[in-house]
Amino acid sequence: MKHRFLWAIFLFLSLSVTSVFAQESGGSTLAGIRTPLFLGGALGFGSGTGVGASQGLGLRQIEPMVGIWYPGIGYLRVGYGFFDYQEESDNEKYEIDHSNFDVELGVHAWSLFYITGAYSRVKELSDLGDIAWNEWGAGFGSVINIFATSMLFAEVSYRWVLDHYDPFMGKSVSGSRIQFNLGFAAYVF
Repeated sequence: MKHRFLWAIFLFLSLSVTSVFAQESGGSTLAGIRTPLFLGGALGFGSGTGVGASQGLGLRQIEPMVGIWYPGIGYLRVGYGFFDYQEESDNEKYEIDHSNFDVELGVHAWSLFYITGAYSRVKELSDLGDIAWNEWGAGFGSVINIFATSMLFAEVSYRWVLDHYDPFMGKSVSGSRIQFNLGFAAYVF
């Protein structure tokens, strides 16, 4: 599965480079955009960070991101999400620092609608113990263009949480969760 994801990234980058060289020379633009490089951010809401039942629904990450996004074709973006929360174990409260590094690939399927695939490396650090695991995700989203060089996006994805040891539960766990992202992106120039 890892090789398929790497091939998908390679294919996307190849198509991106090809479409750039296929444009006319002399300052041509793609839908009013000189370069597809963007900066943005998203709020991630979901059903938990791992598979623990005690975390419930709510804000799960604040994620600045950067990448390339060709309107009507697709995108490749990377982001670093983070948030802190408290967990109770043996009548003591522990502060947990959660972070995740995301790589996402999206392909526009119909106009402003797109399908997406994601890989995340997630870490949680606390006094009780440190946890790290991998997640794979698949989902869909849509874009609302604002002006010529910025957009809002919303997406829903299903995440597969791979096996990892959870010190709060005292055992190895795996499972799945749902994540909903609301974000903003602006082209650099």
